[in-house]
Amino acid sequence: MTINYPNEAAIAMGFEEIKPVSTLLSIAHLFGISKRRCGIYLLVFPSELFYIGQAIDVVRRFSQHRRNYDDIIGFSFIQISKVELNEVEKKLIFNAGKLGFKLKNAVHVSSLLGDADFDLLMPLAEQQAWLSVTSALDDANELNPKIFLPESQLARFSKNFEQFINHPLSQQATALLGRYIRACLPAPRRTEYSFWSVSCMPSTNKNTWPRLFCVNAASMELFVVGWDKNSNLLWSFLTVDEEVLIEYWPDPDEFLMQFPSVEFLSAEYRDAGQNQITLRCSKYAQMRLLLLDKGVCKAAAALNLRVMRKRANFYMQYHCAALVNKALSDVSSLDMTPC
Repeated sequence: MTINYPNEAAIAMGFEEIKPVSTLLSIAHLFGISKRRCGIYLLVFPSELFYIGQAIDVVRRFSQHRRNYDDIIGFSFIQISKVELNEVEKKLIFNAGKLGFKLKNAVHVSSLLGDADFDLLMPLAEQQAWLSVTSALDDANELNPKIFLPESQLARFSKNFEQFINHPLSQQATALLGRYIRACLPAPRRTEYSFWSVSCMPSTNKNTWPRLFCVNAASMELFVVGWDKNSNLLWSFLTVDEEVLIEYWPDPDEFLMQFPSVEFLSAEYRDAGQNQITLRCSKYAQMRLLLLDKGVCKAAAALNLRVMRKRANFYMQYHCAALVNKALSDVSSLDMTPC
């Protein structure tokens, strides 16, 4: 079978000419006994779908893929040293996205193709409708608890929750969390635990930049609020979809005029794909303004939705349901004018 469509782009990225492999169970003949097998490979599927991956021994890796997929029709390869695999893989996935390749990968890519487990809880039509909403969620039915965790898990974090409640900045932190959940998390009570979670008073960086809470999805941090031990002021950061943010704020200078002192940071989260940026604030008032902005809320919502569609939550065992319940029932989070 001759594959013409992707060859030019594949070669431009550094891959070899794509080899037809639709009837092959192994690609050992392409490497013999002398050609190095460590590198980045490209698999071609019908309907112009592709997969880019890394392997120390690509012959073995292909055989593993073949056991799971009987529709691989093309293969190409770039020989890379072991220490360069992660960096080069990420770069090639990014370049493939820019070239318009439709990738089956779950990490590094900006969006997931096909059906997702998340869609069973929130159908695609509802997802699109949610993204078009411009205000924070106020549907009482959607904000009522849908899951009830075992007493053992509730008890596990009761001490952390008590520490949070007694912290002098807990009211401000609770207001921010309530606003974020309402404005930026899709169907929050349906997707809670399985697709997102909140850790309360986590131990991360407790000796340097202690945290009050962290919102997680898949394998990444979405929204984090902590405090400065010296000034006793809140600091926070949230990760958003950069392309969506640019739609609302095409001029970075105008954005910084509206939100002075907000820092733009890069992050290396695989689940969020390439189009991401992290916004960091050193005061409560700065993050409050961000969470009142339509563009920022949309950018956070778009990123969160695609991350949850790509995979389930890795951090559900740290979920503090009591903190979520407090944040969604606290009237201070409602004091913020909708986006």
